[in-house]
Amino acid sequence: MNNVRKRAGITAGVVLAGIGLAFPAVAFAEDHSKPAAAEARPHAGKGAELREEHRKELAEALAKDLGVPVDKVTGSLEKFRAAQGEKHREERKDRKDERAGERPDAAALQKKLADRLDQAVKDGKLTRAQADAVIAAAKAGVLPGPGGGPHHQER
Repeated sequence: MNNVRKRAGITAGVVLAGIGLAFPAVAFAEDHSKPAAAEARPHAGKGAELREEHRKELAEALAKDLGVPVDKVTGSLEKFRAAQGEKHREERKDRKDERAGERPDAAALQKKLADRLDQAVKDGKLTRAQADAVIAAAKAGVLPGPGGGPHHQER
């Protein structure tokens, strides 16, 4: 029973990976009317051709295994790819919006760093002198990141 589940999981993973690879190739293969697409990808050489060929083979294999026409599989793959692209664009936008918020408080970050260093001293991973040196470097603005680095030093 466990072997069957492993095989089913591996097969599903291969199919999903293939679907992810098939979408760009299908769009590229069917879009012969846009020469600008080829110009926008000057690095697309033999590797792109091989990917396209692999994606076509995948669509044909899926169609054969599912017992449906290749056109139907291709259409479904295109819809799936478009939906995934939109989902990823929204997620990137959300992450960008989150990062655009307030920057972390430098004092809070230095306190958090000090707490972590104190724990490392207690665990015997650092000496007190090493921890104090890191804290001094953070306060002096030597460390990169919020509250640190040369661009954060007070003038």
